[in-house]
Amino acid sequence: MPRSAEERRPPVPPVPADGPGPLLFVYGTLMFPEVVSTLIGRVPPMESAAALGRRAARLRDRLYPGLVRRVVVDQVTREESPATGQVLVGLDPTERAVLDAFEGSAYVAGPLVLADGRPAVAYLWLDAAEATAEDWDASAFAGQHLGDYVLWCAAWRARLTDSEL
Repeated sequence: MPRSAEERRPPVPPVPADGPGPLLFVYGTLMFPEVVSTLIGRVPPMESAAALGRRAARLRDRLYPGLVRRVVVDQVTREESPATGQVLVGLDPTERAVLDAFEGSAYVAGPLVLADGRPAVAYLWLDAAEATAEDWDASAFAGQHLGDYVLWCAAWRARLTDSEL
């Protein structure tokens, strides 16, 4: 019997009541301040980051990417090309819940270590068969789809209820 998204979700360190939660590594549409602001109502501090051994894969028939393990090619991992993105710093539990709901059951929030050694959490894509061999192109997305995507995010956020968090 398939497990629910919640059951697949590995434990994530709790958010301390007196400080920021764990760093959230984002590598796709959530790298864009316009998207984050539309979803949670603000843009938290963002820092450039990279995740070794991972890549932001273009997904079949989707505008957004999925973070997947970098495949070993000829017994050599291509660590020289980490997944690049941002870390969102200081998200509160409600903001994290909104982002978790936005990402949905196609992803699992899982731990990873950033290239600089810091621990973080990232939305990991679950269906590797949907990942293409191409990396996702953030510049192409921004130029062709960002405006419409932000409008779609606003409509999605307007429909989200507290009971879904």
